[in-house]
Amino acid sequence: MTSGSGVEAVRAAVGIGHAVRAARGGGQPVLDVVLAARQLAQAGLVGRAGTPDAHTLSAVVDTLHGLTMVPLAVADRRRRRFALGQLGISLVLVIAECAAVGSGRRAVGGAR
Repeated sequence: MTSGSGVEAVRAAVGIGHAVRAARGGGQPVLDVVLAARQLAQAGLVGRAGTPDAHTLSAVVDTLHGLTMVPLAVADRRRRRFALGQLGISLVLVIAECAAVGSGRRAVGGAR
């Protein structure tokens, strides 16, 4: 069962973007490598499962990631822009995952 929502494709694109930044030696190469691996793994796992629970868990992971970026943005001027960007990406992905879950007949794996 697949969601067909395209969230996994967006997430994979974010992961590839992080990998490219890391390869180019961007401002946060270690964080970019870790985030690339996480985003690509998350895209694969959620896409493979394709269930509402998988999308919900994915939204929780993104929420936690976004929340961890808040103290980084506040405390570290050097990483503030990176952290705020991550917070924005997390917010977009949380909204997309929640939209993919839907409700009732529109839900991933819902009645047809």
